[in-house]
Amino acid sequence: MDVSIEHRESPGTVTLVDLAGTIDAKHSSSQKEIILSPTPSADPNDPLNWSKWRKWRTTLCTLLFTWCVCCSSSACFSVFVPIYEQSGISLDHLNQGTGYMYLLFGWSLLFWQPLALTFGRRGVFLLCLLGTCMMNVWAGYAVSNGTWIASRILIGFFGAPSEALAEVVMADLWFAHERGTYMGLYVMSLYGGQLAAVPAGYITNAMGWPWVLWWCAILNAVGFVICFFLLEETMYHREVLPTTNHVNHSNAVSAGSADAVNATEKDLSAKRTDAGVMDSSDGSLRGREMISAGTSYPVRSYWQKLALFRSLDGRRNTVWEQAYKPLLLVRFPGIVFGGFIYGCYLNWFSIVNATVSIFFSSEPYTWSSASVGLSYIAELLGTYLSGFVAGRLADRITIALAKRNRGVMEPEFRLWLFALLAVLAPLGLFLYGIGFAHSLSYWSMLFGMVMIGFVGPACGSLVVSYIVDCYREISGEALITVILIRNTMNFGFNYGVTPWVDNMGAQNTFLMAGVIAFATTLVFLIMIVWGKKMRMANAAAYWKFVEEST
Repeated sequence: MDVSIEHRESPGTVTLVDLAGTIDAKHSSSQKEIILSPTPSADPNDPLNWSKWRKWRTTLCTLLFTWCVCCSSSACFSVFVPIYEQSGISLDHLNQGTGYMYLLFGWSLLFWQPLALTFGRRGVFLLCLLGTCMMNVWAGYAVSNGTWIASRILIGFFGAPSEALAEVVMADLWFAHERGTYMGLYVMSLYGGQLAAVPAGYITNAMGWPWVLWWCAILNAVGFVICFFLLEETMYHREVLPTTNHVNHSNAVSAGSADAVNATEKDLSAKRTDAGVMDSSDGSLRGREMISAGTSYPVRSYWQKLALFRSLDGRRNTVWEQAYKPLLLVRFPGIVFGGFIYGCYLNWFSIVNATVSIFFSSEPYTWSSASVGLSYIAELLGTYLSGFVAGRLADRITIALAKRNRGVMEPEFRLWLFALLAVLAPLGLFLYGIGFAHSLSYWSMLFGMVMIGFVGPACGSLVVSYIVDCYREISGEALITVILIRNTMNFGFNYGVTPWVDNMGAQNTFLMAGVIAFATTLVFLIMIVWGKKMRMANAAAYWKFVEEST
């Protein structure tokens, strides 16, 4: 009897757990019953086959890039009032600048993501760190509404890859059964950029608010140097599996070290230096090769790895085609769901960030800008807790439910964690906003910020992992569509958040926000019940899109 590892009639459905131990496929070395998905190639240069240290080095550089860029976008949240008082830029325009920045974080992906998918991730990361550095230097000289908004727009343009390209790198490096953990760490870095808001108040008091941005520029410059020497290219052309891919039960084959590295690379590890990603277009390599399964693979030298861009044989699409194709993916309900619910949770995160400086600077708290900055520690606690817990918990839920489902994993298994978020998100908004309206102890507001700090990254981790699970073959394009939906929603939200609070007051605003948060989160139940049926109904269109995109 044959069992399909990848169920082509339903994109995203895979056999993840070998319950009987009889499936002839590559298994995890640490969890023998887990089937590696996607299946690593025989090429030792395949990022899925890299050593654990090599994977971690690239992962940490990607997390550093994300964190550096997001520090630039978050540092000023705690000092909006001092910026307004010292520069004359209105609070409304400060928040509008945030909205424009997030809009560009999304729509600029139509430029950066195709470039990265066609010519490599490394060059895009480095160019964006350099561009963000320069824009922060300029932003420190902003003294008018127009200059501030223009600087935010350009920071959004250069920072866009932090929103979707980092997830592609995680999918390049890690398998389905561990993907949630590393997506959680990524989202922790994305939201963890709020850390810059903590010292921002002290920097403003000691050196003036422009130095908040100039220190962000220094941080991005340091990140550029580190990533230039340590970040490795993960782009790799992986053949799309045939329409029917069956495996037999006659033998159980377990392969990989640290979940990926095959025995061939283990044998060669003592004889070679750390190898680069296979570049099938590079015909100039001389003498240095890896040999696996009777096939030789070129090894790039360390200095060759420092190239900003390169191309791979086998990709048909031009950058232009990669740019417009994500707009066609709104036909897939899972992608629209991911963008919508991610956008909702970013909005709840934004409404807190937009009001922290205003609320804590007002009666009865009257905190200084330094103390307002310290309040962000509450959100950071929630963010880091979410990064370490939410993704790992989602992985464990997925594996447990796959075992109950005869070893077959459905991407919707991860979404059950939204049941917890449906409770925490409204409660956090109530404690923070209604707590301020009734002049409750600042501890209630800080506890609400911890909850909001937890649910935002948790939602991001779940959505990104879900999208990659469902649409792995085109995950780079699918994530663009998700971020476009999310950030367009957030742009409109940031544009109206100040008038909303001014017109309705803190109590009614956050009461309404909490009710909306609860109602919109329950949308995940639609995907739990009908998600697979939707994927099956769109399977033909999906695989046609995959064939045209690879």
